[in-house]
Amino acid sequence: MLNTKLNLYNPDWIELVFANRNKAYGAFDLRQHYGSNMVKAMLIAFTTIVAAAVMYTYVVGKTPGMIIKEDEHVIDLTQPPVLIKPAKPAEPIKATPPTKPLPAAPTRQFIPMTVTSEPVTTDPPKIDDLIGVDIASKTTEGKGTLSQPVDPAPVSTGGTGTAPVDDKIIYNTGGLEFMPEPVGGAAAWSKFLNRNLRFPAEAQGAGKSGRVTVSFVIEKDGRLSNLVVDKGAGYGMDEEALRVLKLAKPWKPGMQNGQAVRVRYVIPLNFQLSEQ
Repeated sequence: MLNTKLNLYNPDWIELVFANRNKAYGAFDLRQHYGSNMVKAMLIAFTTIVAAAVMYTYVVGKTPGMIIKEDEHVIDLTQPPVLIKPAKPAEPIKATPPTKPLPAAPTRQFIPMTVTSEPVTTDPPKIDDLIGVDIASKTTEGKGTLSQPVDPAPVSTGGTGTAPVDDKIIYNTGGLEFMPEPVGGAAAWSKFLNRNLRFPAEAQGAGKSGRVTVSFVIEKDGRLSNLVVDKGAGYGMDEEALRVLKLAKPWKPGMQNGQAVRVRYVIPLNFQLSEQ
């Protein structure tokens, strides 16, 4: 019966195998010290593995990790300046100077012939002397000449009478004696628009510029009423123009015949994006 627990490295077995053989050869020594050599090899391998693990942990713990920063995108949402070009106030129309009176035409006295007992001291004028002169009660010397009668000139609306003005009449800017104007003049009006107008966010997002034309009535007390957008630009610019004009203080009203009148006024407002 075979022995299943045969130990090939048993010293007795090794002596039996190498009997009558060269024991100085390395194989005998290896077989003889196999157990101790195996233990040493395993200890060395285990020690090396443990030392390597400890060194790796130490080195990795000392090394700072990589810090990943997110990209920062700063978007400048500063509102671009709004360039407002106010309309130039219309120049007042100069009044027509009064015409000089024509020089008096020469006249000659005409004395009718009468029957009297007393002698007449003044001879009546001859027919030739009456040609080209007016008939008057006495003779006068003049520098002008007799002119033909003409039709009277039409009455001008720019007179200086004091007749009451109809409140329902709305005048245009042309032909007024005094034009309406903002208090402080064009400079104050431009400053008011630049301080209050805001570029609409909708137009800014779409990159749109535009021009809005607004008409309104300047009442007798200078208030702005009946604001209407005659020509819009969209993208919120129409609403912004009306909003700011409603904030305007009363103007100096227009004057006609020495009285304040209602005047229709038209003004353009430009919304311009500044080029970056």
